[in-house]
Amino acid sequence: MSLGLSLCWRGPPGSGKRHALQQQLQLWSRAAGQVYVVKRQLWDAPLQGGAEAGDGDGEVDAEDGGALLPMEVSLLHWGFDVARMSLQDTKYIKSILSRWGRGGQVLTAGQRCLVFYHAHLLSGESMTCLQSFLEENHQDTVLWLTSEHTLPSRLADWCLEIPVGGSDRALANLKVRSPTLKSLEDEIATVYAHWMSTEPKLSDVKRVRALVYALLHRNIRWTEGFHHWMFALELLPLTQTQRAQAARWCAQQPFTGPGQTVPSYRIPVLWEHYLLGLRRAVAPPPALTEQPATPPSKKPRSKKHAASTHS
Repeated sequence: MSLGLSLCWRGPPGSGKRHALQQQLQLWSRAAGQVYVVKRQLWDAPLQGGAEAGDGDGEVDAEDGGALLPMEVSLLHWGFDVARMSLQDTKYIKSILSRWGRGGQVLTAGQRCLVFYHAHLLSGESMTCLQSFLEENHQDTVLWLTSEHTLPSRLADWCLEIPVGGSDRALANLKVRSPTLKSLEDEIATVYAHWMSTEPKLSDVKRVRALVYALLHRNIRWTEGFHHWMFALELLPLTQTQRAQAARWCAQQPFTGPGQTVPSYRIPVLWEHYLLGLRRAVAPPPALTEQPATPPSKKPRSKKHAASTHS
């Protein structure tokens, strides 16, 4: 049985990319005369100096620095979520690729499918590993991805892109069940509303740093968060000057494309620099409180002073 080409479902968050991929796996399973059953389990990867990935039988004890990652397994595929890999996606990817083809989850005939959700969060090194993997294994392995942005050329040349449109249905369903739920976009809009109504102050630095720590605690990647803050600008009633300043500032930010690696120690600095620039860009124009200085009016000279002058 052949799964065909490597594919990438691309669309906005919550638009149904994962569902479309799962439907396609069900169709291929039905064509092979099998029942599509997905099993959830944990992937153990040595990330902190334990045994190298692929050594021995692949079992890693907690004492060896193994890190557990949720995965899905069927007769057709292995599936992983890059968003759950934190900033160590390259180590996970190397571990997965080194063990690919081992164990009992191997289809006896035809191609097998390796699935990565949120592939736009992959680092540049991970993209290189996957490109090399496809060059060596494209005859018996296909790569299926979901992504919110266009893939870099390393993987775009291998994957046929399938656009998926629509709004964030997952968030809409959550808000129906929990009307008081505040999404990340709502929180960003609240911050922007405050910035647009007040002039920049030195105390804004402390508030921006609090935002940075909140983003880091929620494990929001630099590239992902950059787009959240940038896209939220489209919803603001900005003046033409403010919009131009914000656009120039966003265009100057580094590492904003998919497949780019940002060292973890640089991320807080990038966040602080980016948010302070946005704060200045959307601030209200300075009030014209100081009127231009006018020369003092000349008082008419008294008659006594004029007479003394003529004399």
